[in-house]
Amino acid sequence: MITDRILFTTPCYPYPSLPANDSLTDATGQRFTHLDDIFTIVSHTHCYANHILAQNIDIPSTLLEYPRWNNFTEEVDKGYAVIGISSFPVHLDMVMKMCKYIREKSPETKILLGSYGAQAFNAQYDEETKKKYVDHVVLGEGVQFMREFLGEDTNRPITQKLMPKCGGAPAFINKYPRGGIGFLVTGLGCPGGCDFCSTTEMYHHKRIELLSPDDFVDHVELYRKHFDRLSSVFVIEEDHFRHPRWLVRTKERWQKNTDLIENVDWTGFGSVDFIWHFASNYGWDAIPETGMGAVFVGVESKFAGEHGYRKVKEADAREVFYKLHSMGIRTLGAWICGWDYHNHTNMYEDLNYFVACKPTYEQLTRLSPFPGTELWRKLKDQGRVMNVPWEDVHFWSGAQKNISMETHETLNLTEYGYDLLYKTWGPSMLRRFEVSLNGYEFSMNSDNPLMRKHRSELFKRASVSTWLMLSAMERFAPNGVVRRRVFKADERFRDLLGEPTPTMELLSKGIEKRALKFKMKHMFDPWNRKPREEPAKCYLYNKDKSIKDDDDIPYITEYPNKIPKKIRREMKMNNFKFNLMSRFLRRMVRKKSDRSDLDDLMLDYMEKRSYGGF
Repeated sequence: MITDRILFTTPCYPYPSLPANDSLTDATGQRFTHLDDIFTIVSHTHCYANHILAQNIDIPSTLLEYPRWNNFTEEVDKGYAVIGISSFPVHLDMVMKMCKYIREKSPETKILLGSYGAQAFNAQYDEETKKKYVDHVVLGEGVQFMREFLGEDTNRPITQKLMPKCGGAPAFINKYPRGGIGFLVTGLGCPGGCDFCSTTEMYHHKRIELLSPDDFVDHVELYRKHFDRLSSVFVIEEDHFRHPRWLVRTKERWQKNTDLIENVDWTGFGSVDFIWHFASNYGWDAIPETGMGAVFVGVESKFAGEHGYRKVKEADAREVFYKLHSMGIRTLGAWICGWDYHNHTNMYEDLNYFVACKPTYEQLTRLSPFPGTELWRKLKDQGRVMNVPWEDVHFWSGAQKNISMETHETLNLTEYGYDLLYKTWGPSMLRRFEVSLNGYEFSMNSDNPLMRKHRSELFKRASVSTWLMLSAMERFAPNGVVRRRVFKADERFRDLLGEPTPTMELLSKGIEKRALKFKMKHMFDPWNRKPREEPAKCYLYNKDKSIKDDDDIPYITEYPNKIPKKIRREMKMNNFKFNLMSRFLRRMVRKKSDRSDLDDLMLDYMEKRSYGGF
């Protein structure tokens, strides 16, 4: 048995697709920019739970991410003493197949199951069934469990160093964008007590801090040190605004690093009422001064406050969104369909309230009774949880029997909502452009010199990169209303930042032609017919004591499978075109006697080959 190394793994492919035939691993495509036509941002992500575990134990580990069946079985056959599987409920059929294989091939292996898949598994099955598949169902914070399980020191800090980066871009720009977005977890759990929330249940209505404000900024600085193309960090926390002292200290640290102020922002989480409270106590300006550039706002419903959810009870979500946008802070708005109070007289009122918030990005889902949550137990007692397969247990699950609506109506309403947002405000890329212009103007007028001198540069860069898409957005606008919005946004850009340079105009036309070619090519064979699949990866955490620099990347990345020739050719051709265009544009700019800083920002965008995140 391999006793000096642990195997961590995600579920094996193939993965089930979501109801709209979307990929499980493409968060921006399935949710945040869903139904934005060719401007839908296709993204890749990673399984960070396993990386955090691997980084915070002393024993070396092998981490399989999105393995195929042969990758998994080859590793299991080596005979590990301990194998940990991190899963969501949607994967549980595959997880149980994996556990059966481990039991047959390596019966002495201890099997650990964690994350929200473990929560659902624990709720759904009796003790005898659970023991048949796994030895330990790990609920709650996993690092503490692993350290106790291995007999290691449980008091040392939790680190999250330089985890793999996410990336995203519209498919017509780059189907294989470089990773430019980091990932960190500052806290787990929430005292809010929402009955539908798996996280609230998992951590018993409490918050566990994983990174203090100082640790958080240290980790972002480390990202920046190693990856100069880092543009943003996605920071998991149920509601940062419930912890104002944490944000205030983050602001103090962030304002001391002008490199971060000028080049990086981060996405936080908040709810309408707590954002309002924070701004009332510390001022709206304090929010962008923390470095926060985007916030995931759980609106959930216009009527949530009337039904016991502290979401929009004290503040108007439309006002909060407007204030955030006016400072250059992007929003990821969340809305849920299928509440017991939803019926044919109020469901469109509720949806249109959310649309009026004009979220930069959005997440429209159905109310889903995830096994193990308070909502699931309540509906189960009422006989209102339908028996659906595990592959249908997700944010768009049809497991709930609604009181006043048919099951198909709730799914149709979320799809209609995405379409309505697109046809009302345009694609998320246009909304981001408008917010970036707001941020530039806000920063230039700020009383804070750091905002004027440094933060304005971040918004300027974001505005230039998205301006390059305007010609394509105008050509393929869904209607005249959105087309006029594009024209007005262009006018505002010129008023604030000046006339686009000839080189920018040239690249913009090139992007428009690329969009046209893409649209024509996929008119009868849509590019999104098949859900995106992630390549299998293997990360080796060797715990090499000879490495003297603790700031180095702590893992080695391997690709266990050959990339298909067709994809390799496509990636090489894509890189060749980007390199050729970059060299051509750089030569053009060098020859100009009146070189503009807008050209430099444009070239920077070209070289990153990735859209700037959320």
